[in-house]
Order: sequence, then structure tokens, then C-alpha cells
Amino acid sequence: MENKTLSDEEADALLGGVSSGAVEVSSEDGAKYADVHPFEFGSHARIQSNSYPRLKVLNQQLANLVQSFCSSTLNCEVEISAQPVAVRTFSDHSGQMGAVSAVTTFKALPLEGHGLIILEAPAISQLVEAFFGGAQSEALRNTSGAFTPGEMAVCRLFSDSVLSMMQTSWEALIDMKLERDSTEVGTDLIDDIGATDLVIGNRFEMKFKDSNAAFSLLLPINMIRPLIPVLDGQKRERDAAEDARWDRAIRSQLLDADVRLEGTVGRAELRLGQLIGIKPGSVINIDNPRRATVLAGGVPVLSGKFGAHSGRNAIETVDWLEPDAKIH
Repeated sequence: MENKTLSDEEADALLGGVSSGAVEVSSEDGAKYADVHPFEFGSHARIQSNSYPRLKVLNQQLANLVQSFCSSTLNCEVEISAQPVAVRTFSDHSGQMGAVSAVTTFKALPLEGHGLIILEAPAISQLVEAFFGGAQSEALRNTSGAFTPGEMAVCRLFSDSVLSMMQTSWEALIDMKLERDSTEVGTDLIDDIGATDLVIGNRFEMKFKDSNAAFSLLLPINMIRPLIPVLDGQKRERDAAEDARWDRAIRSQLLDADVRLEGTVGRAELRLGQLIGIKPGSVINIDNPRRATVLAGGVPVLSGKFGAHSGRNAIETVDWLEPDAKIH
């Protein structure tokens, strides 16, 4: 059988002939010569395809909460939807924002660094109009390319609400404290995030009655790096040696833990009318205590006999109690 596989020398010669134009390349329009075009790796390598499935779920929960807030507090009908997550450099994200945007920086303790909430001008205009119950007055209308004190106040109100609702939607993932830091116009004054730093962009489309707008939540990779395996849906591989080390450390520290012991030596039953009538000086009769229960941190652990030892009331322990044991 004839071997139709090209040798290395034949393949090199063919590739060299195509690139130089010595070998014709057929097409629908007849023979043509191949051209070599430059390829810019940088422009194609900035976007990462990681989808962060759990972050998508959190974003949709946040979108639902913000939509409810706008409907109940701002009294405006708006449909908010979370868009696909995008990982780009901070400069690329900034280039996609509107020319005029309100940027709120915030902390998410115990995470390090700052995140950003970016409200674009169309969204600010709609929120201000809804907040003041109609079309903006001339005193509040944005005509200078900046934002008025009234508009900035609404931006801060909206950002505070987004942070509060983000804390609620993320509480199953991490117990964090979100705090607004500052609100500025544009991203030029943001010096905590470098232009080439990778940032997870979470964009939320806002569909009002007569127009569309958007706001974005930017989370630097360096800020949420400890949470990335969880957001990505990865399962942590258990390390048996590491688990054993933690088990030994916890056991050794438990022996030195302080435990408050309490003893119950008697019980009494009263009618509600009698209980209401109790006042200082009232006497509650209990049976002669013979059995007692020892509680550690409020949990029954031992049963025993009530008595005296060395001139002091004491409990002689008898048995360890089961978890569902009743208090005597």
C-alpha cells in the first residue's frame, strides 16, 4: 500500500512554499497565493473564559434584590438582569464604561483591597428622576459633564443599598462586612487598582420604561483570590495528612478550653396564676433533692447524687448522660 503521509522534509518544503507564494493555494475564485498577516497576541489574551458559575448565581440573586429595592424604595419600575461575567484588565473595563460615570469604592472585610460600583450616567439620570418623583429639576439636571450634589447623594444611596444586598446574597459564601469608602466621578482617581490588574466585571442591565441603563460591580482578582475556587465551583481535594494535623491541633487545644459547670438539684411545677403572683420574698417549694444533673456550657453531661462534702454542697457523679437525656 502506497504511503501517503508526508515526511518532515516534505512538510517543511510545503509550508515554506505556501508562505513564500511559490505554491498555489486553490480557492473558489481559482489559484491564489497565500499571505501572512501579523497576529496580535495581547489583544486576544486579555479576556479569560472562566465563567465562575457560582458567581453567576450570586449576581442573579443580587439583581433580584436590587430590582425589589428600586420598586419599593425608589418607586420605579425597572427590570434588572445579570450579564455574563467577564475577566479583563482594569483599563479594558474602564474603556467600556460611559464617559461620565459615578464610581464608588468599597471594602469587603476581611478581604483585602477595594471593589468598585460604577453607575453610568443614564442610570443615574433614571434613578434621580425616580427618587425625586418626576423629571429632574434644572438644579439637579446634569448639563456640565459632572454630577451635582443631588445626583451624587442618590449615587451614594444606591451604592449603599447594593452593598447591603450584596452582603445578604453572599452571606452563605462568606461573612463579610461591606463598607462604602468614597464616590468619585470617573475611574481616573482610582489608584488602588493598577491598569493591568485583572478584574472580574459583573454588569447589570437596567431596563426602565423608556430607556436602558446599566451599573457594574468590579471585583479585582487580588481582592477575591481566596474565594475563586468556590466561585469557580471547584471541589477542594482533601489532604489526609493536613486533616490529621488539624485534628491533633484541635484536640490538644480542647483540653485547655474553659468550661462552665452548673448543677440542677431540684424542679418545681407551678400554675401560671401562681407564677404571676411571685414577688421578692416568695418561697418556691421543691422536693428533697436526691438526684442532680451537671451541665457543661448548658448541655447536660453527667447525672449524680446531691449531698455534702467537706462542709459544702456537692454532687457525686454517677453516670455520663446520653445527648437526649432529660434534666432532673
